[in-house]
Amino acid sequence: MVSMWLASKNEGVTVMSFRFFKRIKIAPGVTMNLSKSGPSFSFGPQGMRYTVGSKGTRTTLGLPGTGLYYTKAKSWASQRSERTTPSRQGTPGSELGFFQQMLLSTEEKHYLAGLQALLSNDYGGAYEAFQKIEHLADGSFMCGYIAIGRQQYEQAEYFFQKCQPWQLGQISNKINPNLELLLDITEYIEAPIRIDERGLALCFVEAYQRQGKVKEAIAKLNALWEHNSSDKVLCLSLVEVVTMAERAEQALLNDVVEMTKTVVNDEPIDTNILYLRAYALYRLHLTDGAIQQLSAIVRKKKDRPPSLLLDIRYLRGQMYEEVGKMAQARKDYEEIYRNDPTYGDVVKRLGLSF
Repeated sequence: MVSMWLASKNEGVTVMSFRFFKRIKIAPGVTMNLSKSGPSFSFGPQGMRYTVGSKGTRTTLGLPGTGLYYTKAKSWASQRSERTTPSRQGTPGSELGFFQQMLLSTEEKHYLAGLQALLSNDYGGAYEAFQKIEHLADGSFMCGYIAIGRQQYEQAEYFFQKCQPWQLGQISNKINPNLELLLDITEYIEAPIRIDERGLALCFVEAYQRQGKVKEAIAKLNALWEHNSSDKVLCLSLVEVVTMAERAEQALLNDVVEMTKTVVNDEPIDTNILYLRAYALYRLHLTDGAIQQLSAIVRKKKDRPPSLLLDIRYLRGQMYEEVGKMAQARKDYEEIYRNDPTYGDVVKRLGLSF
């Protein structure tokens, strides 16, 4: 978790620490795991996904007819200690037979080499391979993707600008049509994307946000949102960009409140959207409305990340303090302390520090 100082004195809003946590499941078997550990990717047939990242590997298996999923993770350190080598079953290009791989064009072979380098956790080798085909949309996309992982956001933006959306996927779909990339959307969220227009837009947003180009990020998301208004990931990203901006425009905050008014707290991702909606209300100086919003979503605990529920209570506690309702604030802080005594400055807020 992280504390972010967001409210601007120029807005006439008291500056307060807004703790924000998001680790959510957007669909069965698809988990957004929030980290900034570098790029990773997953692939495999329906019902199975193999994910490779800088921390290790994760295999997700669907159990037919049950709707249940089983995930097994293994760190790179444990793999080395066991003297094992990753299985090539389901790896990029494994759907292609020997003769099919022989018939690949030079550009396609470079692309396949780049994916295989990523599988080996060799980002430098992958970048070198993709650079050889940066004149193609898929090659440039992957160069930008790796640049994001290296925190080279200006360079990432340069590569994404070279991509023609209608050309994306021409190589990747041939090499492995099931390929998905995992992109860090926020300080905590890692979302699955494909090499297509939506994936490109989300990558642009990440590059823009990291450079402080909030208007550009919003423009990218708006263009996609107009045709994909049911996409909760886009909704979450757009709402976050607006509400987390250092100087949030009142008109945009009003738009956030309007576009999320029909969101029902059915899934963890809904909880996160409504959590941000509450903060938008607060930044519009509607503190009582923000408290009511937080109170509504904190009641639903099933399948919600415990840390998210603690963050909701912490934010509500701060708002209670601001409006002088110290007893209610203390109840939230006591509940947080009961679950996690080390949480933020809750010990100090309860007067328990020595």
